[in-house]
Amino acid sequence: MNAENQKSLENFQKIIRAKTISNKEGNFDRAVFDAFLPMLKEMYPATFAAVHSQLTNEYGIVLHWKGKNEKLQPVVLMGHHDVVSDENQQWEHPAFEAEIHDGFVWGRGSVDNKCVFTGILEAMERLAKEGFTPERDIYFVSSNCEEVAGDTADIIAQWFKDSGIKPWFVLDEGGAIMKELPMGIKTPFAMVGVSEKGWGTVKITTSKPKACEKLVKALNKLEKSPMASQMTPALEGMLGCFADHVGAPLNFVFKNLSVLRPVVKKAMESNDQTAAMIRSTYTITAIDAVHPEGKIAEKATATLKLRIAPHDSFETMFAHIKSVLGDSVEYECDNILNPPPASDHNTASFDYIRSVVNKVFPGVGVSPFILDAFTDSRSFKHICKEIYRFGAFSIDNAQFASVHNANEKLGVDVFLKSIDFYEEFIRGIK
Repeated sequence: MNAENQKSLENFQKIIRAKTISNKEGNFDRAVFDAFLPMLKEMYPATFAAVHSQLTNEYGIVLHWKGKNEKLQPVVLMGHHDVVSDENQQWEHPAFEAEIHDGFVWGRGSVDNKCVFTGILEAMERLAKEGFTPERDIYFVSSNCEEVAGDTADIIAQWFKDSGIKPWFVLDEGGAIMKELPMGIKTPFAMVGVSEKGWGTVKITTSKPKACEKLVKALNKLEKSPMASQMTPALEGMLGCFADHVGAPLNFVFKNLSVLRPVVKKAMESNDQTAAMIRSTYTITAIDAVHPEGKIAEKATATLKLRIAPHDSFETMFAHIKSVLGDSVEYECDNILNPPPASDHNTASFDYIRSVVNKVFPGVGVSPFILDAFTDSRSFKHICKEIYRFGAFSIDNAQFASVHNANEKLGVDVFLKSIDFYEEFIRGIK
């Protein structure tokens, strides 16, 4: 490993070791966040000499790298430097020591999301040392409270709006280069999110007489009344990208979606996993019956977690639930977050992302998809139509499952390759 890569790896470890654990109640370790930006300024002197930096909402970071041509719209790169806690998790190696074992950096945030955060800063530092100036303005935005759905990204996006800054496109975390894909696909694909699902919680409560029986009947009704499905442009785009990488008869079907769309839709509706790709879903997360000791329950409650597809909204889902159950139950709604509109993947910006992937990761496919998770990029939906979600690192399903769980880790070579991506990405923007 050359000296430059060794230094980048050590910086990655140092950033992981910073316990930037966010907390919804606000009782996080402020000393860690107070020390974070000063630490970055020491680590990346060329970058901070080239950019204007500011803190927003106490600990949110905005870096502005002024470009040569102020007439061009800026590009926004996003990440977040907060992480979830490792409390009550059993790790093979300490969560905040960033130890290297078997070619992997182990640590909380190694995948979500300090790999993207550090990769972008490393790329900026290398370019700044060259004396490079981007053609158009580059903004790097990082939230301190993404993991708890905090408001930093909203405040930053509002600052953009108030300042009259309209980005050409936004690139945040989200998808990755997936080494394991369904349908027997062997080619790794860079999965670029063009939107993400929303969510919400609905509690339904039934009362005596026969509260429990009423609840069971209500849940059975819902199970038999799923939300309407829809073949979206993002899904069709994904299947089209997969067409040359699947065997018969799927390759023929995916190449002829304009004719076979109803067949594909019906087939996807018949499987729970694929059905979730084309419709909004509700999942029972809790059932409770309230009753005096030794007596029949007076009330019964089920909690439904809604996952809202971009073509729906919480309002349409709730209206559907009420149309199925009527006034036979009581309703309580909470944690509502509607999905952002889906961005078009037939754009020059998406093509640019694809071109950089093709250059840095030869042989890797590129596909749009709908992310089943939350990102801060949705905060920019009011000022930018082209918002994409992709982190330039390669992971398998086990690593993906480690996000927010024990034993989160990222390959050393994978991290170093991500720097190449962000360096090429920033260098090539015209």
